[in-house]
Amino acid sequence: MATKVTQIEKDGTLVTDFDPTQVPFEDQEDIIRDGLQARGWTVTFLQGDKSTKRRLFKIDKGGASIEIITYIFSNLAWSSGNRSHDEKRIQLSRPYSEHSADFQLAKSGSPRCALMGIYRRNDLILFCAWDSAAYLDHSVPSSCYARTEAMAAAARSGFGQSIDAKKRLVCCFTPDLLAYYLENMDFLHGHVVSSDDLLLPAPEIEGPGEESAELLGPKNPIDDDLPRNRIFYGAPGTGKSHNLNADLIKFFPGEQLFERTTFSPDYTSGTFLGSYRPTPVYREAEGIFWEADRKKPALDHEPIIDYRYVPGPFVRLLARALTHPEHNFCLVIEELNRANASAVFADAFQMLDRDEDGTGKYSVTLSPEAHDYLAAHDHSGPVRLPPNMYIWASMNSADQGVFPLDSAFKRRWSMEYLGLDDGEAVVEDWEFQPPFLSSPIKWNAFRKAINGHLERQGVAEDRLLGPFFMTKKDLEKSKAVEDKIIQYLRDDVVRTAPSKLFTGESTTFGALIKAYREGKNIFVQDIDFGVS
Repeated sequence: MATKVTQIEKDGTLVTDFDPTQVPFEDQEDIIRDGLQARGWTVTFLQGDKSTKRRLFKIDKGGASIEIITYIFSNLAWSSGNRSHDEKRIQLSRPYSEHSADFQLAKSGSPRCALMGIYRRNDLILFCAWDSAAYLDHSVPSSCYARTEAMAAAARSGFGQSIDAKKRLVCCFTPDLLAYYLENMDFLHGHVVSSDDLLLPAPEIEGPGEESAELLGPKNPIDDDLPRNRIFYGAPGTGKSHNLNADLIKFFPGEQLFERTTFSPDYTSGTFLGSYRPTPVYREAEGIFWEADRKKPALDHEPIIDYRYVPGPFVRLLARALTHPEHNFCLVIEELNRANASAVFADAFQMLDRDEDGTGKYSVTLSPEAHDYLAAHDHSGPVRLPPNMYIWASMNSADQGVFPLDSAFKRRWSMEYLGLDDGEAVVEDWEFQPPFLSSPIKWNAFRKAINGHLERQGVAEDRLLGPFFMTKKDLEKSKAVEDKIIQYLRDDVVRTAPSKLFTGESTTFGALIKAYREGKNIFVQDIDFGVS
């Protein structure tokens, strides 16, 4: 059910109403063209991709010419959940790799990249723009927020600014100031130019009821036979994350219904369960502030460091699941064994034991600060895992530096093995051209030839090549084959005995790459690839 939240009128006043409909990708070209022409610029559209939101065009005026790459998201709306009604957001839901090169472009060069959202209500059209450099290597999904007061300032005077959660300036403007933004985007994300008061990020709403049931969408029933604690494991490229995500989308079809985290060697129980951390808050201050180089003016807000309890993904999702027993929730842990999992779970380790209905067998009293956080959500005293909280994970024991899972930890999970060739039908038509072969070879045939030889050499299955070790696009790039396949086989699989797989005068990685580029067969003669 939709919710009425803060909206902007053409005169800049704020009202409470439903979010407007999205602006179709096809309508955006006319809005861009009209806005630029209003300031004397001509525009030539060169490329457009509706699926990725990427558009490339060139603007010209008085001998100046700039190529612009834009990612304009039409889902600029309230995000629901524990966010203020007085802000809008866009959601970056595509893989970061699709636009990583664009997001790293200099904002003063040509081409330059603009990350924007678009808002259209009645006769008002507004753009909101974020500094793409603040979203390098973003998670998926990831949200970019803007305050509605800054959008209202743009409706009144053409331009407004606010500060987002990453402490970067967000620029809001009408289409006739699009050229002004594109010309000066580097400056505008670092300097306050709006005549209205600068608007700070919206505070998180704490306490009980942070999401109403209606915001979580319809109930998401799940087959009772689906494991609550579930680990996908197998060799590299067998599709562990793919299979996990397929079930995640099927059974938890809303971003409020799951949380995702990735373990790493420095991941701690404080990160997972929550801990007190320094948190900056800001107050208005007089005078000029400078960046550390004492040359660039900084925002005129004085930072004050406060210490607050920041809940980790486990405690956040536990509170949500306890509050909404009618919905099912899932905590996704990628790379489970790249941290000391038993230590990371800490007090929550004992909670993993479940009864047949999925309820935790044992109640646990978490740390005082986690206890207080749950109490603020009306859950006092010891807690146990509710049956509507699922914990799914993926792991790859072939990685260097992984931590072994002890038997007490593993027995609390359903271990789901993905075989080396389980997904091979998906990649059946993929092929690539090694320089030492006269014709292309099927990817499945190549990796099976390598795998078969390594198995005969006594190499464990969890170090072999699964069908999704490479993408179809990777196989089209010789450099990707060198950097992924050869590097992995040389440095991870046969590191101590490279002659088991490779041949030549030298089997160092550098020598292998040199020989490969010269068209020499770098693999031992025992491997039959089936083509000449």
